[in-house]
Amino acid sequence: MIRNIIQYPTQTGFEFGGTVRHFDETLHILITDLKDTINANALEGLAAFQIGSPLNVIVIKQKDGSFLEVMNPSIFTKEGELTPTESTAYYPNLTAVTQRAKTIKVAYDDAQGKQQYLTAHDDLAVLIQRKNDYLLGSTFIARLNPKEKVIFENKLKGLSNTDAKATCNISPYSDKILTLIKYALLLGLIGLVVTFFSSLIPYLKIFESYLMLSIAVLIGIYFIRALYEGKRCGVCQIGNTTAMALIKSMHLGALYLLNHWVLF
Repeated sequence: MIRNIIQYPTQTGFEFGGTVRHFDETLHILITDLKDTINANALEGLAAFQIGSPLNVIVIKQKDGSFLEVMNPSIFTKEGELTPTESTAYYPNLTAVTQRAKTIKVAYDDAQGKQQYLTAHDDLAVLIQRKNDYLLGSTFIARLNPKEKVIFENKLKGLSNTDAKATCNISPYSDKILTLIKYALLLGLIGLVVTFFSSLIPYLKIFESYLMLSIAVLIGIYFIRALYEGKRCGVCQIGNTTAMALIKSMHLGALYLLNHWVLF
């Protein structure tokens, strides 16, 4: 029987991971439904979750038209690396560049409950890994690097491929500003240490004053830039940005107190 395919935004993190223990008629009906649904939708394969079953079952249609029936799969070896562009019926009409193993070795049970082993390469390996994600309560979004994940999340909001990439096509200057603030604070501490071994205290006072003013300006620039980057990438990170700005302000305050104690 052809079944409806579950699609986003239905969540995948519930009722998954049910180990197949009974290789009976009920299981064979599920496998038949998976095959019918694959054929009806011209798909390469389906995991049982995708038609509403919590069982650890994957059915894959092979190039010769036969079906690979996989129960309770366990990927125990991964070799090599691929970055394929993947699609799945759960996210219709959307693609993403993932990170996958090139070769995998899988232990699984067949439809009669007999343990089998399979070594899969390239496209088949990628397909098995993608379907296995569903059995783990996830999707291929868990296999995206941070940049690709943000782009894909923008696609889920309805942006085109071009616009989704463009919104994140900005340099992470906020991280560079944070690094600059860190080194400026370190330089301020070094200046305080130097005062114990130098007679140039008046000049060090001026240096430390301008340095602390510069750090305060940099913290303000960081806050504005980080919020801008988050907005462009469709990520609400005002909490993290505010917390980081507050931490750096506390570091600056500590430097000011040390200056007041040592130099003034």
